[in-house]
Amino acid sequence: MRTLAVMSQKGGTGKTTVAVHLAVAAWAKGQRRVLMADIDPQRSAAEWRRARAGAGPSLIESKPSALFVAQQAAQRAGVDLMIIDTRPAGDGEAAEAIRAADLCLVVLRPSFFDLKTVQRMVDITRAMNKPAVFLLNQVPPRRGEREPPALREAMATLRGRGLTLAPVGLRARVIYQNAVARGLTALDTEPAGAAAREVGLLWAHLAPVLWPSRPVGTPVDYTRLAVARLARVTTGRAGGVAAAE
Repeated sequence: MRTLAVMSQKGGTGKTTVAVHLAVAAWAKGQRRVLMADIDPQRSAAEWRRARAGAGPSLIESKPSALFVAQQAAQRAGVDLMIIDTRPAGDGEAAEAIRAADLCLVVLRPSFFDLKTVQRMVDITRAMNKPAVFLLNQVPPRRGEREPPALREAMATLRGRGLTLAPVGLRARVIYQNAVARGLTALDTEPAGAAAREVGLLWAHLAPVLWPSRPVGTPVDYTRLAVARLARVTTGRAGGVAAAE
């Protein structure tokens, strides 16, 4: 079983929306058994799951201190992927989620205030020797063929600090909020739409990091493999963050 922690250092980044979309993408596209662990006291992910009628990822509400026990139970139950939805800016709670994770996905907007909070998350993940990838969310639309200045500046800032930037950004789209309000995602409501395509692209990049291929019988160092995979993905797209239009 692999564990993905979806995190942010401040509120309002759309972290939970990203988490539930990735959970549905993994469940639907990869035919995997997916469990969400909601450790955010606001319980937004849990509310989303209660509003969802029918099949989808499972969800448990948990305290950060109970994550290890929850992981062990999930693994015994045959879960393939646990996605942890964390509380923003909770250093102690963030540390519990990072400790449990194979990969940390740090969600932020391309804004001055979000970028100011990045270093704390970098310090925690590096201190715990866990791979982290930074996802730009709620990205403004292009103007013609040009990306907005806020996005270009955010990408330059993150890369200038030597951080791993997800090669797919998620645009600011009303469909995300409209879908989650009904317990759905953009993949459910408009599976051929731009939002569903960009979520699918993002999951297509994250899945091989969580489940890296290796020769049979080779010992697995998931941290090393994840870092190597993310480095290849990031440097392989010189054009910057892609997003479906």
